Amino acid sequence: MSNQLLISISEAASLLGLTKEQLYQLTRERSRVRQAQPIPVVRLGKRLAFRRESLVAWIAALEQAVRS
Repeated sequence: MSNQLLISISEAASLLGLTKEQLYQLTRERSRVRQAQPIPVVRLGKRLAFRRESLVAWIAALEQAVRS
């Protein structure tokens, strides 16, 4: 496993089993407002990056919301 702090949108999409386009849609501001649990994203200028740990925690929060 890499010790990088951030992963790229391609790596995050692969981790989540999504296409890059689907992941871009989840990061758009209008989409984030409608989400109960907005996807955690780091904006570095025009570039999007993600913390692997934050994505794992986001999935856990979504699972918890479904169970509640």
